[in-house]
Amino acid sequence: MKEARRVYLIKRACDGDNDALQTLLIYYHAPLKAAVGGRIEPRLHRYFEPEDVLQEAYASAFRAVRGARFDGPAAFYKWLETIALNQLKDDQKAVHRQKRDPARQRSNVGHAGTSVLDLAERLTAPDSTPSRKVARKEAVAALLTSLARLTDDQRSVIRLRFLEGHSVTDVAARLGKTEPAIHMLCHRGLKALRELMVSITGYLSNL
Repeated sequence: MKEARRVYLIKRACDGDNDALQTLLIYYHAPLKAAVGGRIEPRLHRYFEPEDVLQEAYASAFRAVRGARFDGPAAFYKWLETIALNQLKDDQKAVHRQKRDPARQRSNVGHAGTSVLDLAERLTAPDSTPSRKVARKEAVAALLTSLARLTDDQRSVIRLRFLEGHSVTDVAARLGKTEPAIHMLCHRGLKALRELMVSITGYLSNL
């Protein structure tokens, strides 16, 4: 993406255009993932992967960008990287303080991107799969950034239920909600997520 286009999208994002911010997050996803992945303590990889950190970091970016101003794309990227690395610090501190459930350790370490891509293709098929409209590497970023635009409850339920594979009963217990409430959050969250995925893949294909 040319610098002039990034400058334009940054201004749009600061003015409240969520599609513009999401496009930028997808563009910068690879270097952000590398920055986070390179700083995860080796012994903590079983607790989370870069995608887990970025999912919450992207949600923070959506909350914080409106009204912000940046002196060019480099400053904007540095802002995103700072948010992501601060999220990583918080996540790692939480593990050290044993505030996170040890049962959350992944059984599929190294394959988070595959599960994310599977969900992305499930949500957009058969109308327009990410592999047709955007590159496969962008499909993961498209899903993570779409997740960031959901409500906190919807995002938590989708992550626990579909990306980590917990049962509805387990998710309800973890979040302190009833099972019918979890079913409703799943339904609404998936519907919103699908609409966002279709919208952003269409937006990217027209750039």
